[in-house]
Amino acid sequence: MSDTTPITRRASYGPSSPDVGSRGANTRTKIVDVSLELFGRVGFFNTSVDAIAKEADISRATLYQYFPGKDEIFLELLDVCGRALFRVARRIGPLGPTKVGFDNLNWWLGEWSWVFDRYSTMFVQWTSVAMADTSVRPQIDTFMSGYTRMVTARLEQSELQGMEPRVASMAMIAIVHRINLFLATDRTYGRDTQAVVDSLSVYLQLLLFPETPSSVLNSIPLETPPEDPVIEVPPLPSTAGLSAADRTANLSKRAVNTVRTLVDAGATQFQLKGYHRTSVDDIVEQAGLARGTFYKYFSEKQDLLVAISIEGTEQAIDHAARLSKIDLTDPDTTELRAWISSFTAFMTRYSGSIGAWTEKTTDNDVVTQLGICGQAAMDSAMVADLITRKRDYPFDPVVAAIIFRSLVARIPQAAQELSPPLSDEATADLLIDCIRRGFFTHLT
Repeated sequence: MSDTTPITRRASYGPSSPDVGSRGANTRTKIVDVSLELFGRVGFFNTSVDAIAKEADISRATLYQYFPGKDEIFLELLDVCGRALFRVARRIGPLGPTKVGFDNLNWWLGEWSWVFDRYSTMFVQWTSVAMADTSVRPQIDTFMSGYTRMVTARLEQSELQGMEPRVASMAMIAIVHRINLFLATDRTYGRDTQAVVDSLSVYLQLLLFPETPSSVLNSIPLETPPEDPVIEVPPLPSTAGLSAADRTANLSKRAVNTVRTLVDAGATQFQLKGYHRTSVDDIVEQAGLARGTFYKYFSEKQDLLVAISIEGTEQAIDHAARLSKIDLTDPDTTELRAWISSFTAFMTRYSGSIGAWTEKTTDNDVVTQLGICGQAAMDSAMVADLITRKRDYPFDPVVAAIIFRSLVARIPQAAQELSPPLSDEATADLLIDCIRRGFFTHLT
């Protein structure tokens, strides 16, 4: 999908059809608008065609005259928001280590954020939707490839040094998309969109053009906290009897192994298909166990999600503790590389359960509180490190910690989506560059 390659539609029912005319166009628009609202309120997977038809005050048969199903409605919305992003990208002016270049980057990020906010439902849910075996994934892949090529072309025209434009484009898109996702899901500790966009502008300017003078960076009216902030890590919720270890206390070694197998199978299936699309049958098939065995230890799929989330949060807190002991500016990167490798494996394993929390595909309070604790632990560790250095330009450590969270969580996956993909070593090199150039340039 690109701005010049529209979604293929059934022409006889399109808004330009002489048989349908303006009335048909209005009906089609109403279906799309109602679907966007429902996808945002109850989620894509929990929205039925019947619900869309009822909300649009039309019959199911009428809806099918315009769309074969809700996947095609999703694609229509994806096409609309994709075109908006392409329009913004085409209007970006020259980038570089100058005030004009910095202003253009700040404007671009502001417009990008506006599009994201307008279509936040699509951007928040497209990862989980793409996991499904539908026609959506190829369209998303096509869009992302086209957008990356456009951003790459912009960077090739700039004075970019020390980073391959294709790789820099991938990193930039990955970070900005994830930051906007955090804004849309209220995970920026009360920082509003403008404050986040301005801090992100400073970070990306230094990532792309570390030679930018501090006078240029100070030209942005970024309001920084009056004193060094501290992110409080909330207490863990009560999980007595819910962890895998608690469920197998005083049971045989065979029972312990069975529960471990189910937890591993659940984590794998949640990662591959997303929490919502995974069934108990998928889990027991992955585990090589009978369905009845599953219900011997877990009451339902969400019960297993809780056990996996407990395990994931414990590891997130452990990674945060390890991160707090690493000097991110040390020329010897051995320890940092080991942390990156371990954290990437952690994100891969628990991406499904993390997604269930971030995309709100489960309303379990324990899962919600665990997610908040794991996130805060990571951000708190990063803030504590960032405030030990003084800089000669506006800097908000809290937003910087959020940016760090976005790059270590998303870039390794995005690096594998490149064609050809980056190696593990090249990905680690990129992450270290993102940390060093973006956070530790112009120290005083």
